[in-house]
Amino acid sequence: MLKKPHIIVIVILLIIVSCSKSKSSYFDVIQKSDKGILRGAEIGNTILEVQQLENKEFLVDNMPEYLYYDYKLDKTNSYTVSYDFAQEGLYAIELSVYFDNIEEANLIFADFNEYFTKIYGKSKVVEDGYTSWVTKSKKTGNNVEIAMINDSKEYGYVSVLISDLNY
Repeated sequence: MLKKPHIIVIVILLIIVSCSKSKSSYFDVIQKSDKGILRGAEIGNTILEVQQLENKEFLVDNMPEYLYYDYKLDKTNSYTVSYDFAQEGLYAIELSVYFDNIEEANLIFADFNEYFTKIYGKSKVVEDGYTSWVTKSKKTGNNVEIAMINDSKEYGYVSVLISDLNY
């Protein structure tokens, strides 16, 4: 039989675990891959390499220097991903996530913040509200900025922008 101090410690641990920050159930679907910077893509990829990463069923716009995908998460939540290319390859990625509630947007923002901080270190928050990290492209060696904002006011909206700073 457990002694009273042991029971108290177990109860306290259960309370701490139950109060810990919950994660978004959508993060893994949106992030898609731990490879590359986002969704398996890396600054410098060719358009063909990026097309192989994404599901062509959700391709909305396909131009020689631009790809745009529109995904549904469920009936009311969705996200879009756009890729911009130059002759040297991929130079920008924009991920926009749309939720019907602000709480879910807060969770996904926290998940991406934690994910990028784990990989790229402490972020900085700029005056315009963007949280950002600077790294280098593994493919080109160019400086890359990852910037994101939780712009949720009336509904949930999170944006992640990844840009080649040498472009």
